[in-house]
Amino acid sequence: MAANENDSNKMRRHQQEFIEGLIEEMEQPVAGMLYKMTRDVMLIEDVMVATWTVACQKITQLSKHENPRGWIMRTAKLQMLQALEENNKCGVADAYELEVLNKVGSYLESGNAREEELKETLKEHLKEDESKAIILRFFYELSYMEMAEYFHCSETTVRKRVSRALSKLRKAGPDIWHD
Repeated sequence: MAANENDSNKMRRHQQEFIEGLIEEMEQPVAGMLYKMTRDVMLIEDVMVATWTVACQKITQLSKHENPRGWIMRTAKLQMLQALEENNKCGVADAYELEVLNKVGSYLESGNAREEELKETLKEHLKEDESKAIILRFFYELSYMEMAEYFHCSETTVRKRVSRALSKLRKAGPDIWHD
């Protein structure tokens, strides 16, 4: 009986050390990402608390996850989306952008084969410049200004390109993602 209790305490201590290390490592990147989504510092703090709460609740699965840092980032993005929707600060297009971001991220985190599958999926539905815009915007998280420099065009042109690509993906429907 005492051995089981001792093992349980060791496991809890290990999980606590794991989550504390993860929070210390990921706090700044998560805050930076959330700040890009909204400049509302109070909302960012709320979302970060919600994210770490979910992480603590799911510590067993998270400690075994192949990419806990990616899981934290995706969870924070989803928490922010929910908070923005609750506050009516986010439109349907923004919600769809976050969905695309999560799909692109999950494809690219899965390795080279999935990355190629993503590129093929985008190529089927988008022009090459639109496909590149989606990857640059949602995977590499480039700003519209940075993308304008990359494409050698105006920021307005880049915004239209991304919007057009998202519209095409939305019309193609959820079946385009090969899960």
